[in-house]
Amino acid sequence: MTASGESESLSLPPGFKRKLARHLAVEIGPLAIFFLGFLWQGLLWATAFYAVATALAFAATWASHRRLPVLPTITALLVLIFAGLTLALDEAMFIKIKPTVVNGFYGLALLIGWLAGFRLVEKVLSPHVALDETGLRRLTFRASAYLLALAAINELVWRTVPTEEWVIFKVFVIVAGNLAFAASQLPLVRRHLRRTDERGGALPAGGASP
Repeated sequence: MTASGESESLSLPPGFKRKLARHLAVEIGPLAIFFLGFLWQGLLWATAFYAVATALAFAATWASHRRLPVLPTITALLVLIFAGLTLALDEAMFIKIKPTVVNGFYGLALLIGWLAGFRLVEKVLSPHVALDETGLRRLTFRASAYLLALAAINELVWRTVPTEEWVIFKVFVIVAGNLAFAASQLPLVRRHLRRTDERGGALPAGGASP
Protein backbone atom coordinates (compact mmCIF):
# COMPACT_ATOMS: atom_id res chain seq x y z
CA MET A 1 0.00 0.00 0.00
CA THR A 2 1.30 3.47 -0.86
CA ALA A 3 1.82 6.21 1.67
CA SER A 4 -1.06 8.07 0.08
CA GLY A 5 -3.31 5.05 0.46
CA GLU A 6 -2.31 4.69 4.09
CA SER A 7 -3.15 8.36 4.73
CA GLU A 8 -6.55 8.05 3.11
CA SER A 9 -7.37 4.96 5.19
CA LEU A 10 -6.63 6.63 8.54
CA SER A 11 -9.67 7.36 10.65
CA LEU A 12 -10.19 10.24 13.05
CA PRO A 13 -9.02 9.46 16.60
CA PRO A 14 -11.68 8.97 19.30
CA GLY A 15 -10.14 11.85 21.26
CA PHE A 16 -10.83 14.27 18.43
CA LYS A 17 -14.41 13.04 18.11
CA ARG A 18 -14.96 13.64 21.82
CA LYS A 19 -13.39 17.10 21.52
CA LEU A 20 -15.69 17.93 18.61
CA ALA A 21 -18.75 16.69 20.52
CA ARG A 22 -17.83 18.87 23.52
CA HIS A 23 -17.34 21.88 21.26
CA LEU A 24 -20.77 21.37 19.66
CA ALA A 25 -22.41 21.00 23.08
CA VAL A 26 -20.79 24.23 24.31
CA GLU A 27 -21.96 26.04 21.17
CA ILE A 28 -25.46 24.60 20.83
CA GLY A 29 -26.46 24.58 24.52
CA PRO A 30 -26.34 28.37 25.05
CA LEU A 31 -28.00 28.94 21.66
CA ALA A 32 -30.89 26.65 22.61
CA ILE A 33 -31.33 28.62 25.84
CA PHE A 34 -31.17 31.87 23.83
CA PHE A 35 -33.93 30.65 21.52
CA LEU A 36 -36.18 29.47 24.34
CA GLY A 37 -35.59 32.73 26.18
CA PHE A 38 -36.55 34.69 23.07
CA LEU A 39 -39.79 32.73 22.72
CA TRP A 40 -40.57 33.32 26.38
CA GLN A 41 -39.54 36.93 27.07
CA GLY A 42 -38.08 38.50 23.93
CA LEU A 43 -34.60 39.48 22.80
CA LEU A 44 -33.27 41.28 25.90
CA TRP A 45 -34.10 38.45 28.29
CA ALA A 46 -32.83 35.95 25.74
CA THR A 47 -29.55 37.85 25.61
CA ALA A 48 -29.24 37.73 29.40
CA PHE A 49 -29.94 33.99 29.42
CA TYR A 50 -27.43 33.52 26.61
CA ALA A 51 -24.71 35.35 28.53
CA VAL A 52 -25.30 33.29 31.67
CA ALA A 53 -25.40 30.01 29.73
CA THR A 54 -22.18 30.91 27.92
CA ALA A 55 -20.45 31.74 31.21
CA LEU A 56 -21.61 28.44 32.73
CA ALA A 57 -20.45 26.46 29.68
CA PHE A 58 -17.08 28.19 29.86
CA ALA A 59 -16.82 27.44 33.59
CA ALA A 60 -17.61 23.78 32.90
CA THR A 61 -14.87 23.69 30.25
CA TRP A 62 -12.37 25.16 32.69
CA ALA A 63 -13.41 22.73 35.45
CA SER A 64 -12.96 19.82 33.06
CA HIS A 65 -9.51 20.82 31.77
CA ARG A 66 -8.17 23.11 34.54
CA ARG A 67 -6.87 25.52 31.93
CA LEU A 68 -8.22 28.32 29.75
CA PRO A 69 -8.36 27.25 26.08
CA VAL A 70 -7.62 30.30 23.96
CA LEU A 71 -10.44 30.15 21.41
CA PRO A 72 -13.29 29.34 23.85
CA THR A 73 -11.98 32.08 26.13
CA ILE A 74 -12.04 34.67 23.35
CA THR A 75 -15.50 33.55 22.23
CA ALA A 76 -16.90 33.71 25.77
CA LEU A 77 -15.43 37.18 26.32
CA LEU A 78 -16.92 38.48 23.08
CA VAL A 79 -20.33 37.03 23.94
CA LEU A 80 -20.25 38.65 27.38
CA ILE A 81 -19.09 41.99 25.95
CA PHE A 82 -21.79 42.20 23.29
CA ALA A 83 -24.49 40.82 25.60
CA GLY A 84 -23.45 43.35 28.23
CA LEU A 85 -23.65 46.22 25.76
CA THR A 86 -27.07 45.02 24.60
CA LEU A 87 -28.44 44.92 28.14
CA ALA A 88 -26.73 48.06 29.43
CA LEU A 89 -27.75 50.24 26.48
CA ASP A 90 -31.02 48.46 25.65
CA GLU A 91 -29.79 48.22 22.07
CA ALA A 92 -30.40 45.00 20.11
CA MET A 93 -27.83 45.92 17.47
CA PHE A 94 -24.95 44.76 19.66
CA ILE A 95 -26.11 41.15 20.05
CA LYS A 96 -27.03 41.09 16.36
CA ILE A 97 -23.56 42.10 15.21
CA LYS A 98 -21.88 39.61 17.56
CA PRO A 99 -21.81 36.82 14.90
CA THR A 100 -20.36 39.33 12.42
CA VAL A 101 -17.55 40.31 14.78
CA VAL A 102 -16.79 36.78 16.05
CA ASN A 103 -16.78 35.09 12.65
CA GLY A 104 -14.98 37.99 11.01
CA PHE A 105 -12.35 37.98 13.76
CA TYR A 106 -11.66 34.26 13.44
CA GLY A 107 -11.71 34.36 9.65
CA LEU A 108 -9.12 37.13 9.56
CA ALA A 109 -7.09 35.55 12.36
CA LEU A 110 -6.79 32.30 10.40
CA LEU A 111 -5.78 34.08 7.20
CA ILE A 112 -3.38 36.61 8.73
CA GLY A 113 -1.96 33.97 11.06
CA TRP A 114 -1.14 31.69 8.14
CA LEU A 115 0.50 34.49 6.18
CA ALA A 116 2.53 35.38 9.29
CA GLY A 117 3.66 31.77 9.75
CA PHE A 118 1.27 30.74 12.54
CA ARG A 119 -0.64 27.50 11.97
CA LEU A 120 -3.75 28.33 14.01
CA VAL A 121 -5.73 25.40 12.61
CA GLU A 122 -2.97 23.10 13.83
CA LYS A 123 -3.44 24.49 17.37
CA VAL A 124 -7.20 23.91 17.19
CA LEU A 125 -6.85 20.31 16.02
CA SER A 126 -4.03 19.32 18.38
CA PRO A 127 -3.24 17.10 20.13
CA HIS A 128 -5.61 14.54 18.64
CA VAL A 129 -5.25 15.34 14.94
CA ALA A 130 -2.15 16.34 12.99
CA LEU A 131 -2.34 17.27 9.30
CA ASP A 132 0.41 17.60 6.75
CA GLU A 133 1.31 21.05 5.41
CA THR A 134 -0.98 20.80 2.38
CA GLY A 135 -3.93 19.79 4.54
CA LEU A 136 -3.29 22.62 6.99
CA ARG A 137 -3.10 25.17 4.18
CA ARG A 138 -6.28 24.01 2.46
CA LEU A 139 -8.27 23.75 5.68
CA THR A 140 -7.04 27.17 6.84
CA PHE A 141 -8.10 28.94 3.67
CA ARG A 142 -11.41 27.10 3.44
CA ALA A 143 -12.27 27.86 7.07
CA SER A 144 -11.22 31.49 6.67
CA ALA A 145 -13.38 31.91 3.56
CA TYR A 146 -16.36 30.26 5.25
CA LEU A 147 -16.13 32.39 8.40
CA LEU A 148 -15.73 35.65 6.48
CA ALA A 149 -18.69 34.72 4.28
CA LEU A 150 -20.74 33.92 7.38
CA ALA A 151 -19.85 37.29 8.89
CA ALA A 152 -20.94 39.09 5.73
CA ILE A 153 -24.20 37.10 5.52
CA ASN A 154 -25.07 37.85 9.14
CA GLU A 155 -24.46 41.54 8.52
CA LEU A 156 -26.85 41.42 5.57
CA VAL A 157 -29.50 39.41 7.41
CA TRP A 158 -29.77 41.43 10.61
CA ARG A 159 -30.01 44.67 8.64
CA THR A 160 -32.75 43.46 6.30
CA VAL A 161 -35.10 41.14 8.21
CA PRO A 162 -37.22 41.40 11.40
CA THR A 163 -35.68 40.34 14.70
CA GLU A 164 -37.72 37.11 14.80
CA GLU A 165 -36.24 35.98 11.48
CA TRP A 166 -32.71 36.96 12.52
CA VAL A 167 -33.06 34.81 15.66
CA ILE A 168 -34.03 31.83 13.51
CA PHE A 169 -31.05 32.53 11.28
CA LYS A 170 -28.67 32.77 14.26
CA VAL A 171 -29.91 29.68 16.06
CA PHE A 172 -30.73 27.32 13.22
CA VAL A 173 -29.13 28.46 9.96
CA ILE A 174 -25.70 29.31 11.37
CA VAL A 175 -25.53 26.10 13.42
CA ALA A 176 -26.64 24.02 10.43
CA GLY A 177 -24.06 25.79 8.27
CA ASN A 178 -21.31 25.11 10.81
CA LEU A 179 -22.22 21.43 10.98
CA ALA A 180 -22.39 21.15 7.20
CA PHE A 181 -19.03 22.87 6.76
CA ALA A 182 -17.37 20.66 9.38
CA ALA A 183 -18.78 17.52 7.75
CA SER A 184 -17.68 18.67 4.30
CA GLN A 185 -14.08 19.00 5.49
CA LEU A 186 -13.78 15.49 6.96
CA PRO A 187 -12.63 13.96 3.65
CA LEU A 188 -9.84 16.55 3.43
CA VAL A 189 -8.82 15.88 7.04
CA ARG A 190 -8.71 12.13 6.44
CA ARG A 191 -6.66 12.51 3.24
CA HIS A 192 -4.03 14.65 4.95
CA LEU A 193 -4.05 13.01 8.37
CA ARG A 194 -0.66 12.15 9.88
CA ARG A 195 -0.19 9.23 12.20
CA THR A 196 -0.15 9.84 15.94
CA ASP A 197 1.24 7.77 18.79
CA GLU A 198 -0.76 6.44 21.72
CA ARG A 199 -0.41 9.77 23.56
CA GLY A 200 -1.75 11.74 20.59
CA GLY A 201 1.65 13.05 19.47
CA ALA A 202 2.27 13.36 15.75
CA LEU A 203 4.70 10.92 14.14
CA PRO A 204 6.70 11.57 10.99
CA ALA A 205 4.83 10.69 7.81
CA GLY A 206 5.00 6.96 7.33
CA GLY A 207 6.42 6.47 10.84
CA ALA A 208 5.36 3.80 13.29
CA SER A 209 4.51 4.18 16.93
CA PRO A 210 7.52 3.36 19.12
